[in-house]
Amino acid sequence: MPRSSATENVRKLCDCTKWKTCACPWYVDYQEDTRRYRRNLDKVIGRHCADFATAKVEARRAIVAWLDGRDPRGLLPSDDPTLAEILQAYDRERPRADRWQVGRILQTPMHGRPFGDWRANTITAETLKAFRRQRPLVAGNRDLNLLRAACNWAVLGGLLPSSPFRIGGVPAVRLGREEARTRRLQPGEYERLLTAAGRLEALVAAAVETGCRKGELLSLQWYQVRFSPRAELYLTSGKTKTKRDRRIPISSVLLEVLLRRRQDPAGETLPPEAYVFGDEIGRRRTSIKTAWTATLRRAKITGLHFHDLRREAGSRWMDAGIPLATIQRWLGHANISQTSTYLGASLGGDEQDMRAYEAAIGRRAPLTQIDVFDRLNGREPAASDTAPSQKTEQNAIVH
Repeated sequence: MPRSSATENVRKLCDCTKWKTCACPWYVDYQEDTRRYRRNLDKVIGRHCADFATAKVEARRAIVAWLDGRDPRGLLPSDDPTLAEILQAYDRERPRADRWQVGRILQTPMHGRPFGDWRANTITAETLKAFRRQRPLVAGNRDLNLLRAACNWAVLGGLLPSSPFRIGGVPAVRLGREEARTRRLQPGEYERLLTAAGRLEALVAAAVETGCRKGELLSLQWYQVRFSPRAELYLTSGKTKTKRDRRIPISSVLLEVLLRRRQDPAGETLPPEAYVFGDEIGRRRTSIKTAWTATLRRAKITGLHFHDLRREAGSRWMDAGIPLATIQRWLGHANISQTSTYLGASLGGDEQDMRAYEAAIGRRAPLTQIDVFDRLNGREPAASDTAPSQKTEQNAIVH
C-alpha cells in the first residue's frame, strides 16, 4: 500500500476554516519518488464525496489504481465487486446491442436475493447450476454463455481470482444439450400463413425470401435497400449477429413487397431513415410476439417459430441447388460448417436424392413429396403415376 500523508493524501485548495465540511472540491495529493499525482478527486470519481472519511477512502483507491496503471472509474481487484458490477463493467468494455438478457440475469432470485447482488467471488459452480435450473434450456444456455465470458474477462483483469465455471482447470459447469430444430413449412402452411398474417404479411414474406433474422428485418431501414448498381439488402455490421456486413440479393417476390411499402398513406416516398417493416409512416416496430401468436392461431398452425422461416429460406435455396458457400454468405453464418449443421437438420436434398435413385433403377414415376402429402390426407395418386411396370419391378430386384 502506498504511503500516506498526514491528511491521508486528501486536501482542499480553498481558504475555508472548516475545510473538512465545506462544499469545495477535494483533491488527491500524492507523490511517489518522482511521480506526482495532484488531481481533482470529484472529477476522478465523478461525484463529490460528502465527508472527509469517504474522501480518504476514494483517494486511496484512486492512488492504487494509478500505480497499477488502471482507471479509478473502473473496477479494481480490491473492490470485491458484485455480479451486477462485473456485468456492467464487461458490457462497457465489450458492448453488444443484442445483450438484452443482463437485466433478467441480475433480477433472478437466488436463495432469497437477486443474483446481481451476489459478490462475484462467492459464486460457485453449484450456484451456477442452481441458476441454470431456474431458466429454460435455450435461454439458460445463453445466460451461462454470457456469465462465462464475463467471468473469464474478470479473471484476466484481476477482478476475480478464478472463474466458477472451472475447478482446477476442469470445466465444472456445462451447458445443457440443445436438440436442433427441424421444423419447416409443410405443404399449404405458407399460403395459410400469408392469408392470416394481416400486417405481418410483408414481414413473413421477407423472412422466407431473405433468410434474415427477426431483429435484422425489424431494424432494416430504407437506406439499406439498394436498387443500383444491383438490387440488394445491405445489412451493416451493427445490425447483424456476427457483427459483419452482409449483402442479400433482392428476389422478384421481395421486390414487389418492397415496392408496396415504399410509400406512406399520403403517397409520399418514405425517407431513408424510415424502417422498411415498421408502421405505415416508417416508425420502428419493437415486437411482433402478440401478432405472431395471433397469426398462427388464425392460420391453425402449431409448433412454428418465426426463426423457422429463416431455416425455411435456407432450405429452399439448398433444394434449388444454390451452393452451400453462397447460402452461408446470404444467411451470415460465421463458417460453412454452421450452415451445413443448420440446414442439415431439414434434410432438404434427401427427396431429390431418392427421386434420382428411383429414376436410376427405372421406376417410371418416382414418389414426390406431393404424393406423400396426398396419401397422408386420404387421397390416392393416379395409378399410372405410382404403379411400376413388371419390367421396372424386375429392374428393381436386379439392382
